[in-house]
Amino acid sequence: MISRVFREILDVYETQKTKEFKGNPFVLKFQDEVPAVVVNNIEDSFTVRASCGHNAWADRPWINIIHRRYDNHHEALVIEYRFDSENSEVHLSLVPRLEDYSQYVSVKEKLRNILKKLDVYSFEVPDEESFSILTKKYVYDDLGNFALVSDLEYMINIHEKLVPYFSAFLKEETYDVDILSCGVLYDMECSKSLKLSVSDIRADYTKKTPYIDSINDPQTLFTDKTIRFIQHSKITYDDYSEILAKIRDDYRKNLDKILEDHDLRLSHLTIKEKVLLLSKSFVKTGYKSVGRQLGNYSFDEIRVDDRPSDALIITSIIHELSHFLLEKILKELFMKILKTNDTPLISAFIKIMLEDNELNYIMDEFCAHTVEGRFALYGYQDYSSFKYKLDEISHLYSKDDIDYTLIVANSFAYDIKDILEDFLNEDLRAEIKEEFSDISDDPDYDELDFEIETRLVDKDLMEEVKFILTGGFRDSASQMDKLERYMAKYENLFL
Repeated sequence: MISRVFREILDVYETQKTKEFKGNPFVLKFQDEVPAVVVNNIEDSFTVRASCGHNAWADRPWINIIHRRYDNHHEALVIEYRFDSENSEVHLSLVPRLEDYSQYVSVKEKLRNILKKLDVYSFEVPDEESFSILTKKYVYDDLGNFALVSDLEYMINIHEKLVPYFSAFLKEETYDVDILSCGVLYDMECSKSLKLSVSDIRADYTKKTPYIDSINDPQTLFTDKTIRFIQHSKITYDDYSEILAKIRDDYRKNLDKILEDHDLRLSHLTIKEKVLLLSKSFVKTGYKSVGRQLGNYSFDEIRVDDRPSDALIITSIIHELSHFLLEKILKELFMKILKTNDTPLISAFIKIMLEDNELNYIMDEFCAHTVEGRFALYGYQDYSSFKYKLDEISHLYSKDDIDYTLIVANSFAYDIKDILEDFLNEDLRAEIKEEFSDISDDPDYDELDFEIETRLVDKDLMEEVKFILTGGFRDSASQMDKLERYMAKYENLFL
């Protein structure tokens, strides 16, 4: 696995550097075996080279991934890994190489300007002093195989989008790089075109600071005084309704801005693109192409597999968006009670609260499946991940506990469906239903038995919210290492 190999490099490179370079087995292994591991995760149209140095140890060994279309490797867009073993970091970058340095600054800046208009997800467009135009840093604990493979695939996707421009800039062909959401306008005489899909659109998710305080110290948050304050807070259903209205208003503003900035017309988009655009109006959303999961939501980002049918992609986006919205609602309520802005600590606390408490976990899953089911064709509802988790924990809790948890979940699902139906009106729901005609599987009406009507409202729901929040203190405060890891990840998202 690529993660195991990368970690091994970081583990041993500092020690190997103290040994003789010439004939060192590690040098030969790095040159021969490391490329083979990377090649297994990419198309055969790329070549992979790795080196620890030529006649002496390099400070940072590297892996270069270069497309075979380039006759000259000195004039190419290169995907590069650099290993900083001293700091236990790996850097993935996209680097333009040019033989004529007089072109370098100009070409690099033009490519950077294009990237600034794209949704680069967890990647960064570095400042103009950098040799790279797109980069991502991994600390040791971030080197998971799924993340590395997904990011490499995404980097290759960006590489392919930039190739026509890179080639045109070198040939001094005329390209107008004013980018709209649907694509990049350029001289129509050019034979190549690069159309940016809705998945490339980048939205602004700037954190807002409506409160004076920004609690980010666990010792300040995790106290008996805070628990008592939450338990006796006067949070009302009107406060809850205001939060829902604010979430709805924010998404509408984001959607309007995206449509205006990119001169988009909803009538020109497919229903899958419309749903994706809806999700992007709330939270960073994109596609993945590896792994068994249809989708996942984590650390303010939704990733959905683009390989299933459009109907499954649509319902997967809605499912993951529901996870985001439940997290968002609970976080906003928590912030309202404590009068604090969102911080890495607040976000990490809510995430752990939903992940590590088993009843909260099935609440989250049941809510997402229920919302998803509202927009699926009758008979194609799917509670699979909820049922799997329920089987795991059903022997640990009473039937009353589980039934009540589902009522709470349905309470949130009801309001999340209401938010989404603001956009997914009857006409768009009809378009979604049409997509299910391409699915060969027969409907399974048994899944409909999981749907319920009972829900909490008014004071009952607010009391349950306070119970959920105070219960989360035990889960987070008892896992300070995990809390700190999560805070560190969120720290990058708050920059």
